[in-house]
Amino acid sequence: MEMPAWYQQIKTQFTDKILSERESAPGEIEISIGRDDVKDLLKALKSLPVGAFDHLADLTAYDNAPSTPRFHIVYELISMEARIRCSVIVPLEEVIQPKVQSICDLWLGANWLEREVFDMYGIEFEGHPDQRRILLPEVFVGYPLRKDFVADYRQEYTGASESDQVFDPFGNTVMKSVED
Repeated sequence: MEMPAWYQQIKTQFTDKILSERESAPGEIEISIGRDDVKDLLKALKSLPVGAFDHLADLTAYDNAPSTPRFHIVYELISMEARIRCSVIVPLEEVIQPKVQSICDLWLGANWLEREVFDMYGIEFEGHPDQRRILLPEVFVGYPLRKDFVADYRQEYTGASESDQVFDPFGNTVMKSVED
């Protein structure tokens, strides 16, 4: 794989911090980096002088249990000017309470994406302006996309306020709890 000029610049800057690299698709580079260095790498990618990765297309995670590291954060970036993509993957060693720095200050669109990853995997984003569940009620126990989540039972929300029993993020519909 021949490395493009923009990546040579990044590789020089982060020589001893890049854990691995590969071509995930023709012309698309996938970079693995440690959690302590990811924000610096993302800043560098966003501020490249030519063909900066100015668009955060997606931010997600996956659970690779029983392998270690178990959790991985995936950032999908696009350079609108150069019309190329780049993936940045961050392996997280912590199993009980994995954490990584928030990038909401780099891309405002990361706000809801980080909340979704927190809600589904329990991965915390340090410095996030509003770290709380976005898809599930606050009283929900567990993280549904973790491989060890038991999905064949129902959770009872006894003692929860009426607002916790109703999921209506936009206020457009009237929904009632099962007890009504």
